[in-house]
Amino acid sequence: MKTSYEMKGKQLLWPLFGLVVFEILLSATVSGCTISSKALDVSITSPRNGQQVPVSKNLLISGISSANGTNKCEVSVIINNIKPYQKAVGMGIPSHLTGHISNDYSTWVYRLGFPYPPLKLGENTITAKITCAANNHSRFNTVNVTGVQ
Repeated sequence: MKTSYEMKGKQLLWPLFGLVVFEILLSATVSGCTISSKALDVSITSPRNGQQVPVSKNLLISGISSANGTNKCEVSVIINNIKPYQKAVGMGIPSHLTGHISNDYSTWVYRLGFPYPPLKLGENTITAKITCAANNHSRFNTVNVTGVQ
């Protein structure tokens, strides 16, 4: 059975995806397809900042970013500053349409699991990072969640 935060996160992905695609297209038109550090953006959409999440479950973390399939950027996630960053899964263009794994991180997900321990009781930080190989720029977004039983 899906938990309420997973369902809400999935419901938010498509409208947010549309906004990100519009912003990326606008940015590509203005900048000639080279993503600038100002246009680089990543956001965690689920869980939300301040949300209470169960510590005993594998948490699905999702978000949006300015990383489309053409700008050679990717998103990674870190929990409670336990390194290294773990690569998220790009969900922008479904792989069944392209025939290969998507490198479009305009929408992305990461399921908390090995090598990370579960969330701890109390305050936890989740940080998403977008990095672009072409220009070596990075941006970050962090949410704080409270781990509960």
